[in-house]
Amino acid sequence: MEPIGLMHIETVLIPREFIDSVYKEFQDTGQEGFERLALFAGKKSGPEFSVTHLLYPKQQLLRTPEGLSFQVDGEELERINEWLFQNSYSLIAQIHSHPSEAYHSEADDALAIITTFGGLSIVVPDYGFSDKNLAHSAFYRLLPDTGWTELSPNQVTSLIKITD
Repeated sequence: MEPIGLMHIETVLIPREFIDSVYKEFQDTGQEGFERLALFAGKKSGPEFSVTHLLYPKQQLLRTPEGLSFQVDGEELERINEWLFQNSYSLIAQIHSHPSEAYHSEADDALAIITTFGGLSIVVPDYGFSDKNLAHSAFYRLLPDTGWTELSPNQVTSLIKITD
């Protein structure tokens, strides 16, 4: 039986340079008082996924009375999907910053760009200022029965490998 989406992925390899870039971007944007989103794309080989591309979609950064958010419009999502298809890449994760604690909000659940089962959503706290190498970030995996489900620290350690 063919595995569902990305559910069979047991290891995600992320280059350290991508993590460093994300933190710098989140901190720069955070100094302006905004959240920011990035995407990890690459290729799967059996149970392993290698992140080969870090994408910063064009996004509108928003500050409203309800809080902070970002918005990626349909045209940009279509552009990214075309690029992924043309190059035989897949998205494995979205990663975004929060101004304080790391958690998956209702908006994060409802407006996720990752929609493939087994995909990941990573939330970095404090715009990345109080965190390093995803140590205090929250990790969620999209599961068929439970939707966005927080991963335990042991699950994260087993799944995510930052490579040099």
